[in-house]
Amino acid sequence: MSPAQPTPRAEPSRIVVVVADGLRADVAAQAMGYVAALLEAGQARATRHDSGLPSLSRPLYATLLTGRWPLAHGILSNQQVQACGATLFDDAHAAGLRSAIVAYHWFCELLGGPAFAPLSDRRRLPEGRGIVAASWYFEDDYPDSHVIADAEALRLAHEPDLLFVHPMGPDDRGHRFGGESDEYRMVARRLDMLLALAVPRWHGAGYDVLLTSDHGMGRDRMHGGTGEAERSVPLVWMPRPGPGVAALLELALPAAQTGLRDFLQRQRQARRVAG
Repeated sequence: MSPAQPTPRAEPSRIVVVVADGLRADVAAQAMGYVAALLEAGQARATRHDSGLPSLSRPLYATLLTGRWPLAHGILSNQQVQACGATLFDDAHAAGLRSAIVAYHWFCELLGGPAFAPLSDRRRLPEGRGIVAASWYFEDDYPDSHVIADAEALRLAHEPDLLFVHPMGPDDRGHRFGGESDEYRMVARRLDMLLALAVPRWHGAGYDVLLTSDHGMGRDRMHGGTGEAERSVPLVWMPRPGPGVAALLELALPAAQTGLRDFLQRQRQARRVAG
């Protein structure tokens, strides 16, 4: 008898989700040359979304996490400190996957537990959501370079299936200088340069990558209203090269900002099929 052949292992459904806070779709398209190169080479696909209303951070963080508009999940102000209910992390946990997150501390509060305490909660793990590692920052000007480095450190240490990364540079510069400023455009360029270093590493480690944002930024250094500059955000899908990439590239992109949670579930299914 010939020895039994090993059962082929399914392709891992790993993904990095980058939510670049305050990144306008038009500025992303004009200033992010590495991302544009992937699109031009047919190695990525992109679309734009109108953010939910109000176009504020905490309500839209909750929208991206839950797949529900602010009026549905009930978080309508940046001042509301409360959990947002079931999220994309719960979906990954239910599928037997492990997650890690580097994000502004409002995400920690949305994922449950008491109000964030900077001196004790920097590594606090939300309970019951399959999050095995977390790094929360609490200064708006925490550098994007540090966020990406923190994320890579967690990836190397824990090998999560879902890595959620939330750099805040565009939002911080937009509030300081406005959405039409050189400073705002420059921080988008710098984020693109960071992605040019990180994305090939993530691809090489078996991760697909998705880039999006919560809201845009107005000329008046604010967001929250209905203007295109405040609401129009990018979504760029960058599956890793290799077997099955053609089918992954053809995945229908979310039709709205509420579709991120569903897209991640479809990405997992597509990876299982590709494997």
